Amino acid sequence: METPEATLFFAVPVAEPVRVLAGRLQEAVRQAQGSARLPALEGVHVTLAFLGRTPTTRVPDLLRLAGAATAGLGPFPLATAGTGGFPAPGRARILWLGFAPQPVLDGLAERLRAALRAGAVPFDGKPFSPHLTLARFRDPVDLGRLALPPQDPVTFQVGAFHLLQSVPGPRGTRYVPLGTLPLP
Repeated sequence: METPEATLFFAVPVAEPVRVLAGRLQEAVRQAQGSARLPALEGVHVTLAFLGRTPTTRVPDLLRLAGAATAGLGPFPLATAGTGGFPAPGRARILWLGFAPQPVLDGLAERLRAALRAGAVPFDGKPFSPHLTLARFRDPVDLGRLALPPQDPVTFQVGAFHLLQSVPGPRGTRYVPLGTLPLP
């Protein structure tokens, strides 16, 4: 019998004021670039490690490994810090909202990834780049031509992160929490 798999990842949830800022930015994109795909804001998150298709039987082990990565860490502030684009602002296919450098967040991502490697858990090894995806464009867009509103930084307290399952559906992708890892 085959073991069921699910698309899994670890992520930091964002606070409501960040979603409000993201909504204002998405509305500006909608008005300037009507063909952009805009992800639902209730699920926005900062991905720490993307595991992809993973046997669901590994969930308890994944939570144990991630819990070990939180030892000695406590809650920390995280602040937004402007927008950018992948692969480059002048020819962006993705518009993102970035975050100010935060050594604790970077350390959490590295400790989590080290724990996953030690546990022989495959994950996407792209460099950690904390951001929220705000829009996806079919054709590359010069972000300098979008009339994005000015943004004051929004700061919130990170007190936990989640193991999430990505569940595609007719109304977009939902993210189902499979476990919460508090930062004591």
